Amino acid sequence: MTSVFISHNHKDNQYINSIKSTVKNPNHSLFFDNTSLANPVYNSYGNINRRPPSDPASNPVKAEINALLSKTDKLLVILGNDTHSKEWVTWEIQSFVSRNGWGRILLMRTPDNHRGGAPEIASHLEVHDWNMNFLSKWIFN
Repeated sequence: MTSVFISHNHKDNQYINSIKSTVKNPNHSLFFDNTSLANPVYNSYGNINRRPPSDPASNPVKAEINALLSKTDKLLVILGNDTHSKEWVTWEIQSFVSRNGWGRILLMRTPDNHRGGAPEIASHLEVHDWNMNFLSKWIFN
């Protein structure tokens, strides 16, 4: 089974939930092993670690994401209006590319994205419109 890590801005969680429900629908061909971070990573004080990837305090988050990316076949980047400026998305793309190259990345625009493009690091990749059937075909290619 193909494993996919979904990189996104947390403001776009409704679209991640839409993908997850489509995967659970037995009448749809979209099916994959979601290797994305399932739960937040907490710091030593019991709070969610919200530091940027450049902050050494985020090393536990990076370690957990790196462990997930090491067993991931493909990277799906969900592009909402503000995704292009999210440091974590850029870091996840860099980490994935360092292992797998550029060939197994899909950039997909959310239906409500009217102004946001790809992060600069991935600006050379084609951006696709929101389409579950296209996503399913990409996963199985």
